[in-house]
Amino acid sequence: MQSKEDSLAKISKNLILSEPFYGFLLIMLNKIWNKRVVPTAGVSKNGINYQLAINPDFWETLTDDYKFGVLKHELLHIAFFHLTDHHNYSDRKLANIAMD
Repeated sequence: MQSKEDSLAKISKNLILSEPFYGFLLIMLNKIWNKRVVPTAGVSKNGINYQLAINPDFWETLTDDYKFGVLKHELLHIAFFHLTDHHNYSDRKLANIAMD
């Protein structure tokens, strides 16, 4: 069985090569494994940069195609400025739902 690190590296490489826009966003991220990210994955601010946190238990249940999609989904939060614009909304929970 492939380790979660090897799996993330493989999916990341495929994303960088097949869709450079997403690849550009992906290479700037600090990537961490965190079981407190329940139940899936998420991006957050990390100083002047961004961080991708992935729940390892969730990651290991996914097919490669689904992992590819999860990465793209999280990267779109950055591309659409969701992390920098969320403070503009009075109902942050509703804004988060809409942004997803």
